[in-house]
Amino acid sequence: MPESPAATFERLSGLLQPLDTEVLFDRAHVLGGSIAGLLAARVLADHARSVVIVERDGTDTEADTRPGVPQGYQVHTLLPGGRDQIERWFPGLTQEAIDRGAELSDPERSVGYLDGVEQMSTPNTRLVTSSRPFLESLIRRRTLALPNVEIVTGRATGLAYEGDAVSAVRYLTDDGGREESTDFVVDATGRASRLTEWLEQGGWPRPELERLAVDVRYLSARFKRSPERTGPLSGIARYSPGFPSKGAAGAAVNAIEDSQWTIMLAWHGDAGRGTTKDGFLAECADLPPIFQEAAAGQMVGDVVPYRHPDSRRRHFADLDRFPARLVAVGDAVASFNPVFGQGMSSAALHASCLSEYLRSDVDRTAAAREFFALQKVVVDAAWDVSTAGDAARLGIRPPQTAKARIQRWVLGQVFAAANRDVEVATAVRAVGFMTAHPRSLAAPHVVARAVLANRRARRAAARG
Repeated sequence: MPESPAATFERLSGLLQPLDTEVLFDRAHVLGGSIAGLLAARVLADHARSVVIVERDGTDTEADTRPGVPQGYQVHTLLPGGRDQIERWFPGLTQEAIDRGAELSDPERSVGYLDGVEQMSTPNTRLVTSSRPFLESLIRRRTLALPNVEIVTGRATGLAYEGDAVSAVRYLTDDGGREESTDFVVDATGRASRLTEWLEQGGWPRPELERLAVDVRYLSARFKRSPERTGPLSGIARYSPGFPSKGAAGAAVNAIEDSQWTIMLAWHGDAGRGTTKDGFLAECADLPPIFQEAAAGQMVGDVVPYRHPDSRRRHFADLDRFPARLVAVGDAVASFNPVFGQGMSSAALHASCLSEYLRSDVDRTAAAREFFALQKVVVDAAWDVSTAGDAARLGIRPPQTAKARIQRWVLGQVFAAANRDVEVATAVRAVGFMTAHPRSLAAPHVVARAVLANRRARRAAARG
């Protein structure tokens, strides 16, 4: 009997660093040195004598926003699923981040709002908050400290093939173009990946590109924070489709390093409001208390915009033909609405998929179908969570089959109970935190508990 997606997801979320590794390649290349690429390089370091990261934005390890990560200034939260996997590959990194100024928001120091109503706290809330460049710099230092990993400054320009496999990578440096032979390639070049073009140039089919046009615009600003603060250090405000919020379509706030806050406001369509300091502060005044408290500090720098035109995924798993010794990870495969905070955690789980694939007994002279099948489980999980609300807002009707209606009823019961029963809320948060697959919400004990909680709430309302 095939393993369920929920069971596969649980296995990929394992915490133990694998010991059953063997050297499979002489030299491997990772195209892109963002978090997805760095974690892929860490996994490959167990299986290749030499790992070369090709990164266009340079090789320094300072915590600074890179041109290749235009969303780097916006709010970033390392969810428990991503934190667990990063700790798996780099034990102690969370504590190092905290020692250097990041914050760990436990249930008492994290708050969430839905349609202006504060949501129930759950024991599985453990959020690491910092700026994106800060966390990326720590991971980069750890990765480059590995004796068989190096990074070069260059822009990937293509691949070469020999038979049915990738044989070389091409990239451009200040000294001109290079072509280096390779035994394995990971594309981690992000949303702007040109892998589909490189495949087509080599006579391979393009994967289907699925898009959900959401046109979400973000505005972020930073404020000074008192290090003696005792209240919540992380907060998020979301609104149901059609809810008449006074201003932004959503917002997030995190305490970050250097005793600062980052506040991010999300808008659908035109982001003409909140772009100035006074406008930004006016929008924060209509948000829950943590936003108002954070915005009371002195603003540091300017309001920085970012536009997310669409969520997208490339369906590599569906291709009939694909070169051997080539995979893709991170945003090069799928990128989601940033307000759900899934990007870094998805990238970390993609590294887990790569590790399992490289440790499995498969034919690595053929296309990495086993890897893409594992990765599809992770991508499906994140995609289902992040696109559901956007699809509802855009008026995209879900399937009307009997099975789909039952699924909607089940999820309706579970989500309705998520602010009434802590065990149901914990299960819902586990999915959002990427420590559990969405199908886990259909487990009989979760549904039964949700139905009972909702029934009690209706009875209480009728009596009262």
